[in-house]
Amino acid sequence: MRTLLIATFIIISLKLGAAPIEPSEEIRRWVENKTFEVDGQRIFGKKSIPEFYLDRGFEPAWTNDDNIAELIEQIKRIHEDGLEPEDYHLSYFMSNISTAKKVTPVQDILLTDAYLLLTSHLISGKVNAKTIDPEWIVSTKDVDLKRTLNHAVSEIEVARSINSLKPKYETYMQLKKALAKYRDLKEKGGWQPIAAGETIKPGDTNLRVQAIRKRLAVTEAYQLPNLPDSLIFFYDEELAASVKDFQKKHGLASDGAIGKGTLSAMNFSVDERIDMIIVNLERCRWLPTNLGKEHIIVNIANFELQAVKDGKTELRMNVVVGKPFRKTPVFSEKLRYLVFNPYWTVPPTILSQDILPAVRKNPNYLNSINIKVVNGDQIIDPKTINWATTTPRNFPYQLRQEPGLNNALGIVKFIFPNPYNVYMHDTNHRELFGNTDRALSSGCIRLSRPKEMAAYILNSDTDKWDEKRVDDAIRSSKNLTMMIKKDIMVHLLYWTAFVDENGNTNFRLDIYDRDTILRKALLQDPPSI
Repeated sequence: MRTLLIATFIIISLKLGAAPIEPSEEIRRWVENKTFEVDGQRIFGKKSIPEFYLDRGFEPAWTNDDNIAELIEQIKRIHEDGLEPEDYHLSYFMSNISTAKKVTPVQDILLTDAYLLLTSHLISGKVNAKTIDPEWIVSTKDVDLKRTLNHAVSEIEVARSINSLKPKYETYMQLKKALAKYRDLKEKGGWQPIAAGETIKPGDTNLRVQAIRKRLAVTEAYQLPNLPDSLIFFYDEELAASVKDFQKKHGLASDGAIGKGTLSAMNFSVDERIDMIIVNLERCRWLPTNLGKEHIIVNIANFELQAVKDGKTELRMNVVVGKPFRKTPVFSEKLRYLVFNPYWTVPPTILSQDILPAVRKNPNYLNSINIKVVNGDQIIDPKTINWATTTPRNFPYQLRQEPGLNNALGIVKFIFPNPYNVYMHDTNHRELFGNTDRALSSGCIRLSRPKEMAAYILNSDTDKWDEKRVDDAIRSSKNLTMMIKKDIMVHLLYWTAFVDENGNTNFRLDIYDRDTILRKALLQDPPSI
């Protein structure tokens, strides 16, 4: 009898099949087994996804067709932000998910993975900046994406939640428009390179002028004129005006002369310009959520500073930044104080690479630039030091330059404490601001109009400052520290592509060779989250 019952049970089981596993049970098993590849798709949320489902009691999240449709649509459109839709399982979803049937537990996991990965990239970037550039500090954002997802799927607000996490900076939104524009230009064929040759100046006749006209007609506000054959190759004033505009948008001397620099900028391909826009969109995602009601932006690649209040640029000036081998780092810090008539304490790098070699050649060098050797408050006679054997490691003193016209920091310095000992300051080499390439400092930012900056920063409703009062502080010759009463953030940035206040897309040379490295990193698989 027992044998008959067992046989009957086996027959019934074979006819009916095994009892189906509940979706929550299948998700639980996946969480416990930690299988980070399903249906041929890599799972990137190795930590975040198990935590997400554990908090839900392993219940599926994607049970509403509208939520699924919104997520897939947002993934399709993420190329508008310079991100790659295939990073978020798009092809898999298009081939395997249909509103005609419920998603499987495995598909539920992949949808969750796509949402968490995509939103993490929007708030912090796809690439960890520190892994490709140790001199780049990224601002962390405290956003609980698992909680955000739970709210989005319960309220059927997936698209809204994703869009709410995108950067809201004007630069980011304008760069997205520029990306669409340049992709459209690519679809239309882009532009052809112009042959090399001697510099062409207004008034010249040159066979390459026709190619230059066609090149500018693609991206500039320049209409190809209907000219007789005798004038097609003549470099006229109308073309010169367009060339000067092009030069300005590319950070070149706006003189109308088409030399190597201008020709090189014209010959960047449309693909290269698209790549530049994409890497700068990524850099925008590395910024703090809020730049501050009042803040200062230094675009290192553009050699320019902007002081912004309530979204309006209040002050703009040229700056000098670090040389390629002494790069100005990228970070954000609060401006704390400024110092009139500052002392300059020589940092170890400059001591090693600049000062010591100069002193060995000229024993009177320190005196000629008003630098004293100090030990606390005690002044040391430099003649008592064996400079031939001195190194930064065995040098027990400090070198301090006294305030004055020859001081390397000029008449004022602006401090926002940071691990790099980088700050903004005046300079005794004002001739450098006339250069187009101003990557000439040892890392700090030199200001072309430091008095205006000091008056702008110190002026408040309760304490009125203007340039006359600044001049009075400087003429006192006193080393004077002034604390900053306002909340002003300083953001040192590196944008090789940006859109100006007139809506024009600008490009700058990658002076620190950072674009190529970042572009390669963006093309790789994203790291796990």
